Amino acid sequence: MPQTVTAEYLAGIKEGRAILQAHGAESADAQARIDNLTATINGFAASSPVGQMLRGERDFWRNQVSKAKTQ
Repeated sequence: MPQTVTAEYLAGIKEGRAILQAHGAESADAQARIDNLTATINGFAASSPVGQMLRGERDFWRNQVSKAKTQ
């Protein structure tokens, strides 16, 4: 059974995008953000709204790192 993407997960992605747009790619230290989000995630269940939002933002930044490596 496929899992659905939660509204909170999408909100995390939007949060990451907003930070990137506001501060630009040069000032966004993606790896530091990933490390901080990963540490924070440990305090929240994966199914909790906060846990989902944090995971969405973390995945956004992981994708940004991945994109930067392929360019």
